[in-house]
Amino acid sequence: MVHTIGVNHIGILVADAEASARWYIEKSGFEHRATSFADGTKAVFVFSQSAGLMLELIQRPDNHPDAAKAKLCAYIDHVAYDVEDPAETLRECREAGMDIIEGVVDIPTFWDNGFQYVLVRGIGGEKVEYCKVL
Repeated sequence: MVHTIGVNHIGILVADAEASARWYIEKSGFEHRATSFADGTKAVFVFSQSAGLMLELIQRPDNHPDAAKAKLCAYIDHVAYDVEDPAETLRECREAGMDIIEGVVDIPTFWDNGFQYVLVRGIGGEKVEYCKVL
């Protein structure tokens, strides 16, 4: 069993990450926290102080299969939970027989001191991320 310590963020696939971020900031009082680029994907993180909720607004490159779906309608891509130790979490995922999409991914340039995550697929096909901000 994986041991989580809280919800970190919800990832939402959108057609335009910047426009979606502006909407959340201007209409719902969210604050811009970070912007990330990887493999042609843009992700903008926004945070709601009042609700304690972080959203990752994900814009895939035009040639990615998710891009066409996101242009029709934004949708939740994953829910991310905080964990103490991503390497231990990966071991727990393996022991539990989970469908592992990505093992421990280390992004040393994200947030102040880096970020690590493990990505699995739930029984219904949903993606679940276990992560740690370093």
